[in-house]
Amino acid sequence: MLGGLQARTSALALPDGVAPLPSPAAFSIAAVESAHKTMDDWLAEEADVRAAIQSIEYYGYISSGLKTLYDLALGGNAEARDYLDPFRSQMPVLKNYKAAHAFGIHFQALDDHVSAMNWFRRAATEANYHESQVNYAAYLVSGKALPNPDPGLAIAQLMKAWANGKNKDAALALGEAYAKGVGVPYRDVQKSVAWYKRAWEQGRFADAAYVVGFSYGTGVLPFSAAINLRDEDSSKTWNSSGLINMDINEALAARMGKQKNDSTMAGQAQTMGSSLPNQNNSANSSEISSEEKPTHVETKAEVPKFINPVQSDYALAAQWYQKAANRGHPRACNNLAELYMTGKGVDANDSLGFKYFKKASDAGLPEGHYNLGRCYFSARGCWENKKKAEELFRKAEVKGAFCLPWDIEY
Repeated sequence: MLGGLQARTSALALPDGVAPLPSPAAFSIAAVESAHKTMDDWLAEEADVRAAIQSIEYYGYISSGLKTLYDLALGGNAEARDYLDPFRSQMPVLKNYKAAHAFGIHFQALDDHVSAMNWFRRAATEANYHESQVNYAAYLVSGKALPNPDPGLAIAQLMKAWANGKNKDAALALGEAYAKGVGVPYRDVQKSVAWYKRAWEQGRFADAAYVVGFSYGTGVLPFSAAINLRDEDSSKTWNSSGLINMDINEALAARMGKQKNDSTMAGQAQTMGSSLPNQNNSANSSEISSEEKPTHVETKAEVPKFINPVQSDYALAAQWYQKAANRGHPRACNNLAELYMTGKGVDANDSLGFKYFKKASDAGLPEGHYNLGRCYFSARGCWENKKKAEELFRKAEVKGAFCLPWDIEY
């Protein structure tokens, strides 16, 4: 569901004018020895290497410096090769954390995740750079390029990323972590909602607003609710949007360029190597503490417990659904429409309900097809059209939405 990091990580951005760095294998000793050069060539390259390093370290010209070192390393220059290697490089990362992060992005684009992870790790731990802390957290959650996953340490890195830079992607990932129980001992609704609110404030993520709206509408989270929650009055027969992917922390998966259905981190909600200590469950428990530290616990096979629901408030639910709907979120459109149809939290308005059900249906949401069909079937916010209604019911059924037996005639 959550794709807050996807927009800028599904296609990894490289500095302008710089080709991706080759993997360390391209800078092998054999490659260096095979480059038969005169002494004058080596002396000239020495000056070029020094100038490139100076461009990166003293003037901040990362793109041009990278390109020069890249070309020299491919030509067999050992000093340039070593400078680009996270294990050999003598670059002072504390001062040049943005360069270290750029190196990580380069190696990540080449699927050299060991080098990428180590550049992110160095920038995260040596310089406390918030962008690198989020990327490093992605590797910690998945265990990619590491002996084992460490979700607890990932949570600590995300907390630091928020503290150091109010990082919107960290807030989004933390909201998802508390919602799904990844790296924390419990699925905590209040903490999750607090982090999703921060993600909305910093990044205007439609997914974040939708989750907050759903929580106020139901008291729980869409990761734990049945997909076919319906109004108490079954005569209204509206079909709510609820269930979404529980398997992975998709915000962090996207940080490594993965798609939402990638299975790299599947099962992290069920298998946690570490977690945060228990937090106060009061209404103020969502406040951030700089003293929060991860503690290791025994790996569990069961799904984390679900605690700390929020007080249902349809008016607040409508406000947050509206925020997400304004940004085109299909599920938010569907659930906002239901509120307009039932008059919960808003003044009942069939026309607006029909409008938002149509937006959800036009986006391909099965519940949207079903609910729009009910509108046409019962002339709610539109003219009656039984043929159109049946078409929508069939489309909804094919996509797996709940339909009453009398909705479709066989």
